Amino acid sequence: MVVVASWTGRSADALRQALRMTNEAFAEHLGVAVRTVAYWRQRHDMVPLPAIQEVLDAALERASDREKEHFRLLRGRGASLSSRLSDVADDVAGLTTWITATDTSDNSIDRLASAAASLAEIHTQSPPQQVLGEVMRLHQETHNRLRTDAQRLRQTRELFRIDSELLAHACLLFGDLGDNEKADSYGQAALLCAQESGANEAKAWSVQAKTARWQGRYAESADLASRGFESSPLAPIRLQLAHQEANAAALLGDRNRAQHALQRAEKAAETTFPNDSGVSAWSFPRARQAVFALSVATYTGDPDGALRAAAMADDCWASGDPLVPATWAQVKLGAAIAYLLKDSLDGAAETVAPVLDLPPELRMSTVTGYMDNLDRHLRDPRFVQSGMGVALRDQIRTFNAGALRNEHTVEGE
Repeated sequence: MVVVASWTGRSADALRQALRMTNEAFAEHLGVAVRTVAYWRQRHDMVPLPAIQEVLDAALERASDREKEHFRLLRGRGASLSSRLSDVADDVAGLTTWITATDTSDNSIDRLASAAASLAEIHTQSPPQQVLGEVMRLHQETHNRLRTDAQRLRQTRELFRIDSELLAHACLLFGDLGDNEKADSYGQAALLCAQESGANEAKAWSVQAKTARWQGRYAESADLASRGFESSPLAPIRLQLAHQEANAAALLGDRNRAQHALQRAEKAAETTFPNDSGVSAWSFPRARQAVFALSVATYTGDPDGALRAAAMADDCWASGDPLVPATWAQVKLGAAIAYLLKDSLDGAAETVAPVLDLPPELRMSTVTGYMDNLDRHLRDPRFVQSGMGVALRDQIRTFNAGALRNEHTVEGE
């Protein structure tokens, strides 16, 4: 049971996010003014009047179990990071123990699938190393069942499907930790398992496209994304694959291909996915779309378009979309690069300032990669003699030096 001893602006806004409502919808839901809801978002430490406290209590009581659990997790963001990660680790480790204690059956396979889905849901909210350990344990359990247990053909295919998703998830996480060689091998294994199970291959193609992009294999990345797009169902991953092709094509300097891929992305975006949480490893919410649009605009020489994409992401978060730290950091850093392209060092420094406070355990390779790119732009003769530019480059080096590293062997490899 979730109980709030005393509501604050922070906890009230957490309930709004858990219910996935805009300011206006939440105000109508509670029967309060829209400006009251907006005030809660601005002043997290304020305490509503007793009458409003009772209204919030009633709204929480009416929420579904899933919404209450989401609310609990959102409130937990106010606790220390180590405390939150400990809770996640305890929950997932307990779930893993429960799964490994069962024999192969439809029920145990369902639990494996549920655990894999749960890990995908916490992907964007927890440090990669923490999630990777649990993904690898589930992969090992699934792999062991495939090798040692007797199953019906239907069960074997489902186990291969589950393992394909786990391997694809591991590919993403190894990439986040900067181990692209290992990410590449896991992405290929994910595709093989998807093919063996007869399941959709889109996720496997997507993670391989991402790995190729971060290894500088832009033409291959674009081709991998294109193949995935053609095989993808109407799901967020299809939208992501179109953006991945556009981004890789832009990096390759193929403006026409990038524009055509963006047109496919815009058409795919006409489909809405109401059941998408927006925080899963396989989600592709509007803010993430903005990251890719921003990148394509930057590499095709359109800094104003890049800044419009960054503003779109800010608008999404302001309207209540889930804020994913890595996505937020990439948007800010991409916007900072756009400002440099417009000769605005002040704008770049102001935009990047809040990112410098990102905790080390959340400084994944995609974020540090953007920092490196920003540093390259700061080497331009226009900025290299500037005191502000020199100071910003020093801050970037310090930021990246303190980033997470894949230093430990993950159990289950």
